Amino acid sequence: MATGVLARLGLGDAVKRKAEEKALASVKSTSQVDKKQLRFDLFTHVSYMASLATAKASREVMFTRAAKLNLESSPFFAEINTLVNRLKYDYSEACRAVADRTDIEEVSSLLIRMSGSLASGEDEAEFLTREAAVLAEQYQAEYEQKVESLRKWTDAYAALTVSAGLIVVISMISTMIWTLSPIMILMTAVATIGVMGVGAFILNAASPVEGFARKAGMSAPNQLLAKRLMLLFGPGGALLGALVMLTAGLGPALIIAGIGLLPGGFIMWRDQRRIAKHDADIATSTRLLGGVTDAIGSTVGDALTKVDRRSLASLEPYFRRLDVRIRASLSPDLAWKRLVSETGSEMVDRTVSIFWDALTIGGNALETGKNAAFFASSISLLREKRSLVANTFMFLVIPLHMAMTGLLMFIVNVMELFSTQLADQTAPDLDETGATIPDIANVSGFNTFANVDFGFLGILVTSVILALTLANALAPHSAAGGHRFRFLFFLGVMMIVSGAMMTAVPPMAESIFSTITEPANT
Repeated sequence: MATGVLARLGLGDAVKRKAEEKALASVKSTSQVDKKQLRFDLFTHVSYMASLATAKASREVMFTRAAKLNLESSPFFAEINTLVNRLKYDYSEACRAVADRTDIEEVSSLLIRMSGSLASGEDEAEFLTREAAVLAEQYQAEYEQKVESLRKWTDAYAALTVSAGLIVVISMISTMIWTLSPIMILMTAVATIGVMGVGAFILNAASPVEGFARKAGMSAPNQLLAKRLMLLFGPGGALLGALVMLTAGLGPALIIAGIGLLPGGFIMWRDQRRIAKHDADIATSTRLLGGVTDAIGSTVGDALTKVDRRSLASLEPYFRRLDVRIRASLSPDLAWKRLVSETGSEMVDRTVSIFWDALTIGGNALETGKNAAFFASSISLLREKRSLVANTFMFLVIPLHMAMTGLLMFIVNVMELFSTQLADQTAPDLDETGATIPDIANVSGFNTFANVDFGFLGILVTSVILALTLANALAPHSAAGGHRFRFLFFLGVMMIVSGAMMTAVPPMAESIFSTITEPANT
């Protein structure tokens, strides 16, 4: 009543806004959400609520369960629940209030449409199913745009890597012609490192952001094994590499430290391939189980005994164990959670939530299976397009890194060997009077390696190689996505390649140079 009086006085909006701010003070700030992940999470949320709507669930049940999901968009639904529970708003008004508070266009647009639908009395299942299809198209368009951008940037990154390496090569070769100041050479190295850093950053920004392993944490057996191996061999390899560097140099140290990252990283690299198969098969599995459950008019547990499990493909062992647990009278909720935990897949986690949570409150099995399958298949098809680009790029970066680091090490070593050979064989020339003939090169200002600081050049090349190692490890990881242990795997591979080039190229260059100078000496 007081609000109505204040509204007539023109003060109602201010009081209402203040009450909303006070009520939402304890809710997680929606300004901290990851906007790159938001569209994917909104698609998940709407698909989840559409599945719940098939059970004719109340609005309170739908919004309460939606707010409990571990997604970036969950705080918005938590705010809606807060306004309904504390200020006694209806859900339509709460959706509009939250839409007015946020500056994120896709969230605001969705909540405004949801507010209008709830206020008009439109069937929630029909509205949410339609919105899920719209969000799927929007997400697909954005994802495909990023994949095309990624395709172009992977090509550009290879060109940037070669160009950045040539900057250093040209600056080093220039010292053979003219004396360059250390500042000039240092600037070329900084420019090279900057170009590589910008290339890796842009590649990371152009890549789609999505989760493969569960956001709740690693739970599959091989994921837990990878974590143990990484915690055991990662720090151990780094410590042993540091000790080796004091005696054998940086090259062997990089090899040892890189080897320490390989066991856990390789398992996670293989694990993402396993997860990709599960993500592709979960759509078929939920669609099949939903259809069989609806056909026999019974439970999912009974449907598991009717289906041909070969049609479940890579998920067949997991559903076989699910059937055993349900038949052993274990809680179906715990059995499904165990299935999700064993797969370790975020996509399986979300799809099972869309499928099973609706069934637990009486949802239509056929429609629920279709909604879950539509969500999973939409994402799976897009990921296949990304993997085609990322896998090709991954196998390109390794030989490219080997070629660039080998070239840098070869040139600086050949220059140093040539300088040493020139200094050993140079003797003062005398004219007829016995006076020394002046060095034309020195008189004219040309450099004859006398003033070249090869120690400085060695530090510069080493810094560039380390920057290339880091950038070339980040680039394929950004293109493919996945757990951070996959980045450590790529980093280990690049460290081994860099260490091998730093160890093998100097004696190789010396051997090649000696074969060239032997005829002259004889």
